[in-house]
Amino acid sequence: MKSNNPSGLSRRTLAKAGIFGAAAAPLLAACGDDSNEGDGDLDFWWWGSEPRHEYTQQIIDAFLAKNEGITIKPSPADFSGYWDALNVSVSGNNTPDVMQQDEKYLRDYADKNALLPLEELDIDLSEVEESIIQSGQLDGKTYGIATGVNAIALLVNPALVEAAGLTIPDDTTWTWADFVRFTSDLSSGGDAIGNSGVSFNNESLFNVFARQKGESLYTPEGGLGFSEATMTEWWQMVIELRDAGATPAASKVVEGYAAGQDQAPLATGTGVTEFYWTNQIGAIQSVLDSELLLLRVPGESEAAQPGMFLKSAMFWSVARTTSDKEAAGKFVDFLLNSDESLDLTLGDKGLPSNLAQRERILPNLPADQQIGADFIAAITPGLSEPPPVPPVGAGAVGDIMLGLYESLLFDQTTPEETAALFIEQVSAEIG
Repeated sequence: MKSNNPSGLSRRTLAKAGIFGAAAAPLLAACGDDSNEGDGDLDFWWWGSEPRHEYTQQIIDAFLAKNEGITIKPSPADFSGYWDALNVSVSGNNTPDVMQQDEKYLRDYADKNALLPLEELDIDLSEVEESIIQSGQLDGKTYGIATGVNAIALLVNPALVEAAGLTIPDDTTWTWADFVRFTSDLSSGGDAIGNSGVSFNNESLFNVFARQKGESLYTPEGGLGFSEATMTEWWQMVIELRDAGATPAASKVVEGYAAGQDQAPLATGTGVTEFYWTNQIGAIQSVLDSELLLLRVPGESEAAQPGMFLKSAMFWSVARTTSDKEAAGKFVDFLLNSDESLDLTLGDKGLPSNLAQRERILPNLPADQQIGADFIAAITPGLSEPPPVPPVGAGAVGDIMLGLYESLLFDQTTPEETAALFIEQVSAEIG
């Protein structure tokens, strides 16, 4: 992968280079460039792992080979460092021309007038479903185009299920009560914990639970869309799982969460089940060196409405201040629609939003990504519309939920108190 050469960068790009180090970030605010002169010089920011950085550079090279006169300055980062740097860069009016965006922050940056409505660019969306386009829209304007879609699922280690003397449940009919019994039986019948408990602080998983009751984490207007009773029931189930031995003691749950995906119980073979996104199965299987199964989230068959949904894995967005709209549009179109881009990306950013490309690459997907693709194909006919774009302030919700989850596990708060505190603290963040 190529690295940035500071001596060869433009003033705009140098100002943005703080993505590589927090120490440089405060300097960004000193510079700004609101020009739109069409110079073909694009700064491109994304987050991800080293393999993503490597293939993204190959995509850049393929694009440049077809588009003489355009230059692209790559700025890869890890997830947390990316948002710290982007926040500072936007504050200094130095937004990167083309960037990855996440649903939690899309409204925030659109409201800051940092993002360009993509209707102003020549990007072919003819092969993208309307519901997927709408997932990046606010007030009728498109501020992000989904790279692809994924879904939350229960990953299960079938070898450990067999070792516990159990069988895989029918995920088309099982309930949350069935899930509690299954994971409790796994813990008592084998040497691994039934469920590591590391994902019950995941607001997307709670959103599935709320949607099953005809509610939602957020409303389209940006408020909270669930009742206190529904969240209390969620936390009560968490305590039931802990007390039944389905999940480990509080300290072990915290350790598992802090260890990260690669060292969490499912990946190390000390846990049998865990909720993850479908595009994460490959990384976990590679660490575990064993095959996993994907099951639907419990409760779908008895739900008031389908809770599961296809989530936009991430988005492509363009800066309002981009120096070259035409070049930025060409690049996003290439990322979204070209054979070269999708042959390299495959399912890493979710199954491609471009339906024709999705169909084309399916035979070429690695075995682990094929599992996710098959799962999405199986569940899609029964899904309802995806949730609305989260409100401004949603980026803080994960930390709020984690802190309250830990307090609950250590019996510092009751389920009722935890639900009330969540509503109070999140309401303060989203206004």
